[in-house]
Amino acid sequence: MSMIFQYGLAFFWMCIIPLLAGGMFVKILAEQKGFLVVSAMGTGLVLNYGVYQIAAMIFVLLDGSFRLLSWIYIGASMIMALLGVYGWYCYFKKQSGSKRKEGSGKEYKCYKDPYFLMGAALVAVQVLVILVMSTPDKDDAFYTGLSSMCLSYDYVLKYSAYDGLMQMPIETRYIMAALPVYQASLSLMSKGLHTLIICHNLYPLFYMPLSYGLYCMLAHKLTNKKEDLGKFLLFFAFLHMFGNYYVFSPENFLITRIWQGKALFITISLPYVWYFMNRAWEKESTKEAMPYWFLVAAGLLAGAFMGETGLYLNFLVTGVSALANLIVRGKWKNGILAALSLLPEVLLMAVFLL
Repeated sequence: MSMIFQYGLAFFWMCIIPLLAGGMFVKILAEQKGFLVVSAMGTGLVLNYGVYQIAAMIFVLLDGSFRLLSWIYIGASMIMALLGVYGWYCYFKKQSGSKRKEGSGKEYKCYKDPYFLMGAALVAVQVLVILVMSTPDKDDAFYTGLSSMCLSYDYVLKYSAYDGLMQMPIETRYIMAALPVYQASLSLMSKGLHTLIICHNLYPLFYMPLSYGLYCMLAHKLTNKKEDLGKFLLFFAFLHMFGNYYVFSPENFLITRIWQGKALFITISLPYVWYFMNRAWEKESTKEAMPYWFLVAAGLLAGAFMGETGLYLNFLVTGVSALANLIVRGKWKNGILAALSLLPEVLLMAVFLL
């Protein structure tokens, strides 16, 4: 019974809280129909990751207490969730009050698409395999070691976990990644559920479907053909069934390492940032584009939260995309907003280099 309660708490913090927090931006998330839950979940997750990243960096610099950091995060995430609840309430109230017009065209229904059903079945098989079979990775000894050290010694990214020495100062390139500390906080918030269970079981169970959803949302945005979503999902899921050709292949990251920083960056942060960048550049006025660029900035912070790779590569992706859009579209005000969205990344890089 105690284990069920722990799993329930983990589900609450890993899924319910992000979904509620995503309600703060439900007005713009609902513009692309059919992906509201996916976009709200992704938005809430990157917002929580971004908040945790900022707080963790402050605590690293001040040599603060891990448990105090966790309590501050709990308070901040609850505030975001409450604001999101209000957003969801206003959205559904408006939906129930407005008269829905019947669509003239044939509406796409994913549950009637055989390609989508086969793709969803492949995703379910992948999740089941990762839950039943162990996928050990050498990096686990380091990252889960960092989580255990936070829980045991009440500090934040202070000493390295390599070789089990736990005495050498942590290398600079790991100071940016608050993910292991966050996973330790999840253990604390779920009444002692072990970080290995959270990483190896709950991260794939909760976030593999989210990753596929984000990539489908991005694919629909780029092609604008909803009827091809099933074919894309089937191909994408099939590709990942046979993508374990190299330890650093993108397919391998999603299937076997989604609880680690580089894998989360590729599977969640990258498609999220790319999607909202595209939506931001489509807006004509600065006022319309601002909330989208805010979400891009949140996605960039979440990428830094996931590790040094996300810190640099997301910066390059956003910068190169901004340059290309400026050349093609000539929207200088949007270019300024793109530069502003990169400011948190620049500050983190400055901290990292110093």
